[in-house]
Amino acid sequence: MNHNNKDGRQEIPPLDFSSALAKAVLNSLSANIAIIDEIGVILETNRAWRNYANINQMEGANDSIGVNYLELCDATTGKEARDARKVAAGIRSVIKGEIREFMYDYPCHGPDGRHFYYVRAVRVAEERPVRAVVSHEDITALKLAEEAVRKREQERDRLRHSLELAREVQQILLPKNNPRISGLDVAGKSIYCDETGGDYYDFINLLENNREKLCVVVGDVAGHGISSALLMASVRSALRQRLASPGSISQIIGDVNHQLAGDLADSGQFVTLFFLAVDPVKEIVEWVRAGHEPAIFYDPAANGFLELAGSGMALGVDGNCQYENNRKDDFPRGSIIVIGTDGVWETRNASGQMLGRATICDIIRNNSTGGADDIMEAIIEQIKKFRAGAEPEDDVTLVVIKLL
Repeated sequence: MNHNNKDGRQEIPPLDFSSALAKAVLNSLSANIAIIDEIGVILETNRAWRNYANINQMEGANDSIGVNYLELCDATTGKEARDARKVAAGIRSVIKGEIREFMYDYPCHGPDGRHFYYVRAVRVAEERPVRAVVSHEDITALKLAEEAVRKREQERDRLRHSLELAREVQQILLPKNNPRISGLDVAGKSIYCDETGGDYYDFINLLENNREKLCVVVGDVAGHGISSALLMASVRSALRQRLASPGSISQIIGDVNHQLAGDLADSGQFVTLFFLAVDPVKEIVEWVRAGHEPAIFYDPAANGFLELAGSGMALGVDGNCQYENNRKDDFPRGSIIVIGTDGVWETRNASGQMLGRATICDIIRNNSTGGADDIMEAIIEQIKKFRAGAEPEDDVTLVVIKLL
């Protein structure tokens, strides 16, 4: 019969922790538990231990009672011997009272595969006879999860290192300085949305009939990342090599395309490119458009805009594509040419609206009295302002040329 104490709370009778109740508690636990004596002989096990012993074909009956667990650990051979001896030594230290508890996790191979266990040993409070409780908790799932996380981190570190190397290579290949050619003011910049990008630009000085000409290249490789950066480097190398031999600019781009088409067959990769050659003495502009956005031409005196368009497929798609050689002979002083990648006019704000080419034209007109670098920086600043904190979705590359 229950009684109330002085505080009015109901008194709970003390628990009779009988042998039957103790066994029921042991058998309800998921850990493999054994009670051993002072020399390591197993006196009692729970249901989980018996299942474990049966699966792993441990010596003795399935309950392992009577088996000297410490001697079993000492006799272990192979890869697991070192861990088994550490377990035995730790349990002996608990039995001797040298430490309060011993904890250790270790791998174990059995007939059903590789497992990881967390072993814990504590000494029972009574002085005599000495008893120790040894528990083995299967932590295989946890260890495998940790291993998977570790592998992912290692792979991430390798990828980060590869991206850093690719970025270093890419930065080396971009022009270090804007070109200085009499009669021209030129500025260029690439801003990547990832560690490595697919955009690129290049300046190549050519000497023709003792006159210095400037070749400007702006390209956009499909995609981002390492593969795009490597393709960008390949295009740059192929183009520079081909420019060392004679031929019209349309022939040059055609030859580069033929080479790339063979390399990129069935890869799905391609490169849009705008190639421009400027002769500041004769005031002549020639260009080839290979699937790229047309360049913007602005004549401040006439306050008129013109697109430097023309037909031509992206590089790497069709090796037999013939490219059109375009030319403009009236390139008046003060005229401005802006070549960009689609990341310039297609940049979006948080609402999904695009900046648009009309806005770029307004910036060119409003800054036409400034230098090429001033115009370029005004466009970049407007891109940042328009984006208003939204993450960039594409690389931004700009080249501005002004005839002085």
